[in-house]
Order: sequence, then C-alpha cells, then structure tokens
Amino acid sequence: MKKVKWEMKERFIFPAFAGLPIGAETVSVTPRFTEERDDDAVRLTGIYHIAANVSFSEEGNKSEMTEEAILIEDVELDGQTGYFEYAVPLNVDLPAEAGNPLNVAVVSSSFEVDGQGVCGVVWDVECSYKKAVVLEEPVVELKSEQKEKEVVAKAVAVEEATAILNNSTFSDEDEVLSFIFELGDGFSATTFRSNDVFVEREG
Repeated sequence: MKKVKWEMKERFIFPAFAGLPIGAETVSVTPRFTEERDDDAVRLTGIYHIAANVSFSEEGNKSEMTEEAILIEDVELDGQTGYFEYAVPLNVDLPAEAGNPLNVAVVSSSFEVDGQGVCGVVWDVECSYKKAVVLEEPVVELKSEQKEKEVVAKAVAVEEATAILNNSTFSDEDEVLSFIFELGDGFSATTFRSNDVFVEREG
C-alpha cells in the first residue's frame, strides 16, 4: 500500500453577538468525495465536512472583518457554546497507478484561536491506495505472436491454393484441347502472288 499525507487549514470568524472564541469542545472533519479515473490520473472531487462545538467568552469579538477568514453567520448558540458546520472543497489528483482499495481519512484535527476573534481548524489527511500493476507489454507481445501466426497461416493457404491451380489436369475426352496439345512447335513460309504480279525477292 502506498500512502500520501497532506495538511489542510481553514480560518473562521464569528459575529460579534456570539462572543470571542476561546476553544473547541469537539472538532470533526470528514472527507466526502467522488472518484473519476482516466489514463492520466485519478481525480477525487468533493468536500471536507467540518463540524465543531466552539466555546465563547462573554467578551466581545475584537477582530475586524478580514478576507483571510470565513464569516460563520449561522451559529447555533447554547449558552457559551456554539455549533457550526462548514464545507471546504476537496480536490485531489493522484497518479494513474492509484488502484483500489483507495481510502482518504482525516487522521487528526485541531482548533486554534488567536485571542482576537479569528480561529482556525487544522486537519491532517492521509490517502492510501494499492498501486495498480500495468500489464501492457505481455499483451503487446501476445498480439505480435498472434499476428505472426496469422501471417504464416495465410502464406500456407496461398501456397496450397497455388498448388491446386498448378495441378489442374485436362481429361482425354476434351478433343479440342487434346488436338492443341498434339500440335508441334514451328512455322512454315509460303509465297503468294498478288493480282498475278510476281514480287521478286531481294538478295
């Protein structure tokens, strides 16, 4: 089995009414994806589903809105604890050799706070798969052997057909053919007069 590991991180910020995030009671990250294969790669597409129970203090959020953090507006508050969910895109390209069974799992996750209102979820991902064995060369050799056998078979068939044509015989009952075969080779010369005018040969 071959294993590949990588780390992911996403930063979050909450509305001022929720309070200042100071930690998390529970954090879980679950990968959900579909698999697509072609000759070049194995592509995994889906999401990392984040679910967390965050602890808040009554102190107001000190952090200002920033593009580096995602605002979680939908927080289910129960006293000083708030629950939220979020989906982070999952896009992973693996080599074409990645065979089944193919497994992607989050091996660890943690929750970080900066004391100003921005928090981060960090998780480590491990992908394991069995390396697929490509058997292209033996198949090619087998095809070559089959082609050679076909060529030899065709050559034998042509020789047999030629032999059959060369062994054709004529029956004695075919008088015309028999007469032609009995004719001897040679030629004869005859002198004729043209309109009673004698043509004298030279030399």
